[in-house]
Amino acid sequence: MKAMISEGNDVKLQDVPQPENPATGNLIIKMTACGINAGDLAFIGGAFPPGSIPVSQYHICGVSGVGTVLKIGEGVPEAYQGKNVTVYRSLKFDDHITGTWSEYAELPYLHCAIVPENLNLEDYSGSLVNIITPYAFLKQIVEEGHKGIIATAGNSATGISMLGICQAYNFPLILIARTEKDKIDLEQLGATNIVVQNDDDFKARLKELSQKLSATAIYDGVGGEIINKIIDILPLNSTIYAYGYLGGKTPLNFHSSILMKGITLKAFGNFRTKTVQDSNQLKDALAAISEIMHMPHFKTKIGRKFTLEEIKEALSYTSESGAKAMLYF
Repeated sequence: MKAMISEGNDVKLQDVPQPENPATGNLIIKMTACGINAGDLAFIGGAFPPGSIPVSQYHICGVSGVGTVLKIGEGVPEAYQGKNVTVYRSLKFDDHITGTWSEYAELPYLHCAIVPENLNLEDYSGSLVNIITPYAFLKQIVEEGHKGIIATAGNSATGISMLGICQAYNFPLILIARTEKDKIDLEQLGATNIVVQNDDDFKARLKELSQKLSATAIYDGVGGEIINKIIDILPLNSTIYAYGYLGGKTPLNFHSSILMKGITLKAFGNFRTKTVQDSNQLKDALAAISEIMHMPHFKTKIGRKFTLEEIKEALSYTSESGAKAMLYF
């Protein structure tokens, strides 16, 4: 079969053996489309240390995508047979994994959420990573005693998915938007607690809302600049969970007296959560995600479509709206 493999910090199209008989707990999937996510670019660029993420047979690229289950291995629930699925390759380690940028992929079923038949399959070609992350985050912060969330990068794919998760589970959420237009877009998705970071009353409004909603869990996908701006008005005993750095390389810069408020900083990654590490919890999470997948928050923004032969153009594609390059087979 055709597959896109990694070679150094580059990629190339190559013929590799097609997976035929799935191992125990695994599926064979006929891939339909793959949204290119930031994690794909990081993988190709060698950003992940060896052993930190599951690797693919034949070094096939791709962590996200959608397709149809052709075969199921021993121990896989019958409910997966013949179903359309959205996948995220990096949840469990397995020796038989293949990347998604290929005509056929073998993955553990615990990397896959069933897409209901009434939904357009392509709409979820880059979605599962953006759904499982806020889902696992919510489970973790509730266990840690938090009662509300502040999400930076409110208009990012994970920010919008966080909105969907919090709506589904009726959990208080404050979204930080960059512009008034971004605020309107979030309101159209049902968001009610939005602060615009360029407004004159941004900090006063955020302080008021965060205290009112006891929003002490900060889901941060931006990094230094926005945290520097808000850290002094966060509620007592807040925790900043660093998930991304869309804001660039601006370092954190605050006086140590801030720590007297009980504010803590920690990294967040879905790989380290109980939701992902515990197979039973992950199975329940994937089933729950299938039940709420119809919500508009979880669709992949589809940009330009590419074939595998057009991979160089696909990797260089950008969109101001956040739409993703899509690989089709």
